[in-house]
Amino acid sequence: MTYAINPHQSWLTLEAQAEHESSARRKALIIEVRNHMEHEIKGRLDPLMDTLTAHPIYHFWGGGEPSVIEGHEAVRAFYAGMFQTGGEQFEVVVDKVVTSDDHVITEGQVKQVYKGEALLAMDVATVGDVEVRGADLWLGGAQLVTLWPADAGGKLIGEDIYFGTSPLANLRKIEPCDLPPYFKL
Repeated sequence: MTYAINPHQSWLTLEAQAEHESSARRKALIIEVRNHMEHEIKGRLDPLMDTLTAHPIYHFWGGGEPSVIEGHEAVRAFYAGMFQTGGEQFEVVVDKVVTSDDHVITEGQVKQVYKGEALLAMDVATVGDVEVRGADLWLGGAQLVTLWPADAGGKLIGEDIYFGTSPLANLRKIEPCDLPPYFKL
């Protein structure tokens, strides 16, 4: 069955790219990004943090000055908060992977499920001409480019994340049957 979102497919393109990479260093970086992505999407905090340096820094770009999260405890708190709300259940449809000895760059689309109650809390009461109700499920998405810098030991220094548009800009209503069986509502 084809689902509207399937988070556990997010790292498959990275696995395929790693298989074809001839440079041991670049292959290791791709695998570290792949592992980071899987741990994040599956909500595994400690293994996720193990992919990062002691002082990671994150930049989120998409409409002005970046939002910045810096330092091990701040990044850990960011992910812990994400996991508490189920925000880790997104899919990244990776179209391109570019590597160097110091970076991995991924490009594609991010898909995220929003409950109607969450949209209402963000003051999104209608989508087009459809009224948002608390029990509704909505799928949003955006173009996404992520730069993953790495240190000499192969640990990720953080992420520079560039959103093409707001993930709320193209919401469409979905049903529970559009989600894979492991997806937690």
